Amino acid sequence: MSFPRGQLGLFMATCLSFLAAGLPVASQTALSPRFAPDPQILNGVTSGSTPLSSLAGSNSNGNCQGFAAVNPNHRIRLKAPFGFLSVKVFSDGGAVSLLVKGPDGSFCRDRSNPELSGAWAAGEYQIWVSSKDGDRHQYRLSISETRQ
Repeated sequence: MSFPRGQLGLFMATCLSFLAAGLPVASQTALSPRFAPDPQILNGVTSGSTPLSSLAGSNSNGNCQGFAAVNPNHRIRLKAPFGFLSVKVFSDGGAVSLLVKGPDGSFCRDRSNPELSGAWAAGEYQIWVSSKDGDRHQYRLSISETRQ
């Protein structure tokens, strides 16, 4: 693909402005039962000023607190149903919340190291990790089939 002179620069400037604005680039992961390694670890940084409750919607399950970007931090595609799957967030000390939207609805958790676990349907999932205070916090998202 070639860009006429000047348009490549405009394209690059646009891309860089999105990165500079702190818009997250969602990681995308596809998983099948008995994946390896277990756990899968995804790293990220909380960002954004949109209330998590507005991203979750009015029919969400759980307490949606904090602020996140409009776009999810992670996208996960489960290729088959999981009898048990755990998605857990470990933060660098900041208070974080977890929002997962998928085929079965929207679910929020906001305790220390928030976790959603149980049976998961096959399909596409969007995951937000929010900061309760609006600050940026590094985190690790652990995805595991092992009960802990």
